[in-house]
Amino acid sequence: MRSPVLTLLAAAALGALGCEPYTKPFSAADHAVVRASIDTFTARVLRADWPGASKLYAPGARFMPPNHKMVVGPAAIETWMRSFPPLNSFVLTVDTVAGSGDLAYVTGHYTMAFTPPGAKAPVTDAGKFIEVHVRGSDGSWLNTADEFNSDQPAMAAAPAPKPAPARRRGK
Repeated sequence: MRSPVLTLLAAAALGALGCEPYTKPFSAADHAVVRASIDTFTARVLRADWPGASKLYAPGARFMPPNHKMVVGPAAIETWMRSFPPLNSFVLTVDTVAGSGDLAYVTGHYTMAFTPPGAKAPVTDAGKFIEVHVRGSDGSWLNTADEFNSDQPAMAAAPAPKPAPARRRGK
């Protein structure tokens, strides 16, 4: 004789499996849309279209630039972008686009040159990035997490000042 408890548990388990939400697959079209968003972002950054670039971020997006606190939300991301020195060049190269359901990630590397205030020549940098994109209810893909960092070694800390010589007390 079967236990009514086991039958009930089996029925509940099957019911739970049947209630699994449908996850739309990550299609070739999704891959193309996410990949194109990187090109759109690059074009907007090169022309300093900060409002347009920040619209590619989801509400509450996390932007994690190197040596800086996390920047949250499109408006704050736009403010951060406006504060960056003018770019002489900016190239994003995508290495990977992959996803599952309503999430996708992009990895790649970048090169850029910019002229900091007061600098006589542009500074160049190269590094890598990772982004997480989320599918919106309208089918669009927005960046929800963006981190990049340089391949350059960290700058060495300035040497500590030498202590002042000890004073001799008169006898």
